[in-house]
Amino acid sequence: MAEESKISDELMERINAFGKAIVESEEYRNLIQCDEELNKNQGAQDLLGEYRMKQLELQRKGFDRKVLNELNDLEEQMKNNETLAKLENSQKALAALFRSSNDLISEKIGQPFAQRLGGCR
Repeated sequence: MAEESKISDELMERINAFGKAIVESEEYRNLIQCDEELNKNQGAQDLLGEYRMKQLELQRKGFDRKVLNELNDLEEQMKNNETLAKLENSQKALAALFRSSNDLISEKIGQPFAQRLGGCR
């Protein structure tokens, strides 16, 4: 059983401030805006849903050239869909912010932070 760790009030304040800074970041706000745009765009939702269904079909069937070609066609359509392209770019930007934050925390504490190193943990 893992050791239970108690987070000090000071550390909790800093964690909350960090979380607030993320939520207030341009990257996060942009992602939320793009998600709202997706919710208003039925065509983009349908395309994304079709893509996800085709992914599942490929996973169930294993390698299937026809399904793979259909999936590639859908992926191209998604790249050309402005709403979905913006959403993907906003997701990448937020992920980059998280990676940069992780790198800075790792640097400050002198060891890898929030990284899987393999093995049982």
